Amino acid sequence: MLNKFFINIIIFLFSTLCLYVYANEPVDIWSIDKKKDSNISEISNIEDKNNKSESIIIQDNLITNVKEDQIKMKRKIVGLYDPEENGFNLEMWNNTDPKNIFELSKKINNMILSEDAKNIYTKLLLTNSYSPIKKSDEKSFLNMKSDWLIKSRNTDLIKEYLIKNIDIEPNEQLTKFLLDELFSINENKQACEFLDELNTNFKDNYLIKFSIYCLIYLKKNEQASIRYDLEKELGYSDPFFEKKFQYLLGYISNSSDTSDESLLNLHLSFVTNKEYKYLPNDKTSKLYWRYLSSNNFLESVNKIDIEDENQISLLEKATHQGNYQELDLLNLYKRFQFSVDQLLNIEQEIQKISTIRSRALLYQGILLSKDPNTVIKLSKLLKESFINNETPNAFNNELKNILKNFELVDLSSDLTEFYSKSIEQEDLNNDIKFNNKILHQSKLVKYFGEKNISNKKIEKDLNNYLKKIKKSKKNYLITKDIILIEAMISDGIEVKEEYKNLYNSKENTIPIDIQVLINDQEIGMAVLRLIEIIGQDKIKDLGSETLYFLINALNQMNIDPIRNEILYNVLPLRA
Repeated sequence: MLNKFFINIIIFLFSTLCLYVYANEPVDIWSIDKKKDSNISEISNIEDKNNKSESIIIQDNLITNVKEDQIKMKRKIVGLYDPEENGFNLEMWNNTDPKNIFELSKKINNMILSEDAKNIYTKLLLTNSYSPIKKSDEKSFLNMKSDWLIKSRNTDLIKEYLIKNIDIEPNEQLTKFLLDELFSINENKQACEFLDELNTNFKDNYLIKFSIYCLIYLKKNEQASIRYDLEKELGYSDPFFEKKFQYLLGYISNSSDTSDESLLNLHLSFVTNKEYKYLPNDKTSKLYWRYLSSNNFLESVNKIDIEDENQISLLEKATHQGNYQELDLLNLYKRFQFSVDQLLNIEQEIQKISTIRSRALLYQGILLSKDPNTVIKLSKLLKESFINNETPNAFNNELKNILKNFELVDLSSDLTEFYSKSIEQEDLNNDIKFNNKILHQSKLVKYFGEKNISNKKIEKDLNNYLKKIKKSKKNYLITKDIILIEAMISDGIEVKEEYKNLYNSKENTIPIDIQVLINDQEIGMAVLRLIEIIGQDKIKDLGSETLYFLINALNQMNIDPIRNEILYNVLPLRA
């Protein structure tokens, strides 16, 4: 059997070899012209070479595309908003040197921005986009987003950002900031529930402590104990926290140790020691002031020594910073004792006493007087005193409450300007009042504020309006009208040829550096420059020429959602 097996193999191999030799043996059965064979062979070789060349090009392109895709996959996309939501795209930072981005962003962070500028900046930074390729630049890019979120102190926005990006980029710095902020305003439950939802094992010691404490706060003692034991096995050590942990779980009967090394330590000191008192000073951080104030750990007004002007000065600064209630400070002023003579001659007497006592005298004079001019005059002097003391925000809300009791017509002319500026508020009623006699205040403005409006209908309405203008010699178009028309044209709405001579497109007033950025598709950087230019100004207060180039730039970059929001807020009248 074995011999038969080997014989079969030998026969198979021999047959295969014969077939191979036979297949490669020259054949001339049909006497084919050898020259013709040669030409065909040459053509065939050329075709093979061309096919190979094309194949190599295709392969190279495929390799390049794969490499680019791999790079993109490695680059992090961290943000909150879909690019289309705000008119941006994932590649909006790609063409810009990251150093230029970080430099301008740092400059903007140090500026006082209007709400309009803040709104655009927030949308720009929190829109999903590719991070830079270099790891060092990627870290700075992510820090740029975090730094702005920290400055804005919008806890709801920070929570949303952290939760959405936790699997891509766990941000311990931002998480610590958020927890401290929530605890400082007595939102402990919200902070701990957020941490529980995040469900992340942090490496940072402060966050480890926070995580364990929050498990106890949420009455998950068994989980807290397991987590604590695990961290201990990994080498975690914090004697202060260990004692607080043991006390909170009932392992020891008391824990009188206190610490203000961190906000969590300060909180644990109050939670575990009912006798603990913390006296802030001029070096106490705003965070601690907020914590003490929101938890009623500051001394009550009646217990404060009014002879200690240093302590009262601290409270004035804390009020200015928003960490102490205005009404509490003003109630403190009511405790000062003044003679009848002083109360009858306030303007003369405030020159003779300390600035703190003078503010107390002015406030008492405001409360005692019923004459509108006297009250407003003393309020003006009190406000000026706070301004000179570099604590102007210590007398804002209560000032408005005082002024609301009087009418502008009841005041002398020298007080009307102060009254108007002090009581000025944002219009609560934002209803639009359309004026069809003026193009940029007409119902055409609805195009920028309402969705699902047919372009054909808008095109018809716009041309009908221009038709009326052409017939009337009284009507003419101003810059804001042209802004409206060009924004619509940018979106593909056509103006009939016969009406194009009614307006002349203005010269390009966009600063050269911004125009270059737009031409080079450095979209993110161009928008940063626009934010820098807006600065602390409200967009509605910008001059027509500045508004024109701002909208022109957004038109060129196709950033329609932000452009529409601006135009809908700026162009129409508000009732």
